[in-house]
Amino acid sequence: MNDFADSSVLVTGGNGAVGCNLVRKLLDLKANVTVLDDLSQSKRGNLPQDKHLKVIEGNILNQRTLEKVFARHYDYVFHLAARFANELSVNDPIEDLKVNIQGTLQVLLRAARQKPEKFLYSSSSSVYGHQKIIKFSENTLPRPSTPYAASKLTGEHYCNVIHELYGINYTVVRLSNSYGPFDPSGKFRNVIPNFMVNALKKKDLIIYGTGKETRDFTYVDDCVNGILLAAKSSKSNYEVFNLGTGKETTIREIASLILSITNSKSKITFRPMRQFDHIKRRSMDISKAKKLLQYEPTINIKRGLENTYRWFLNSV
Repeated sequence: MNDFADSSVLVTGGNGAVGCNLVRKLLDLKANVTVLDDLSQSKRGNLPQDKHLKVIEGNILNQRTLEKVFARHYDYVFHLAARFANELSVNDPIEDLKVNIQGTLQVLLRAARQKPEKFLYSSSSSVYGHQKIIKFSENTLPRPSTPYAASKLTGEHYCNVIHELYGINYTVVRLSNSYGPFDPSGKFRNVIPNFMVNALKKKDLIIYGTGKETRDFTYVDDCVNGILLAAKSSKSNYEVFNLGTGKETTIREIASLILSITNSKSKITFRPMRQFDHIKRRSMDISKAKKLLQYEPTINIKRGLENTYRWFLNSV
């Protein structure tokens, strides 16, 4: 991992939940990092003050902003900027398309002129959609069931298109339900930060469904480690990798663990599943990442939630 020392790195969406953790790790590895983020879905203050970090506030849809960003040459481009996530995309699919498809294509075209060592595209396990199988491998045919999932899959295809046309070296990683520090709560945010904040505020933890629904929750440090391994490995060129834990956890178990960790008296309540959320169970087959990247997630769900709780204590 020390290979990033003195490298020039661009991280789009670098102020977001995964992005800011990635940036912090890159700074630890002595990289020179530029962040492009419009701060629309994250808080100021997520990033440290560092002489090796430059932050440009702007939108990936704005060509003048991109011209400013790409005035500098980058050895690595990590494209994490996106409009998040499934429910928000259902409410406004056109805006989702603009940011996640047009925006991604514009960043790809700019990066292709520079021929970085690697363009890493952050995709999502949501591309697999609702299927009868439970464990998904990279060979599973995607069946996106929300505009967000469709837009992330389209971004994957555009990576290959721009490679075929202009020779850009790319890798795609499909992140699976990442969680941890700097992942905020909110109406369109993830279940773990929303449960955590409600537990701390003595509000009900609302489960949409039976609570038996499962996801492959991945601690953000493991996501970041997988992203960096994928960026550096020559075996990852033009490949797609699942980054998860390979394990299912029920939503009810997440709620119970959070109540225990926070020592909260909040109650668990149930509501009908939301219209867009058809997925009952999902876990990721990570054997390809293990074999080719030596990726190995190390943070189990209990430890990850404990780490997240400590961060929230200083944030709420």
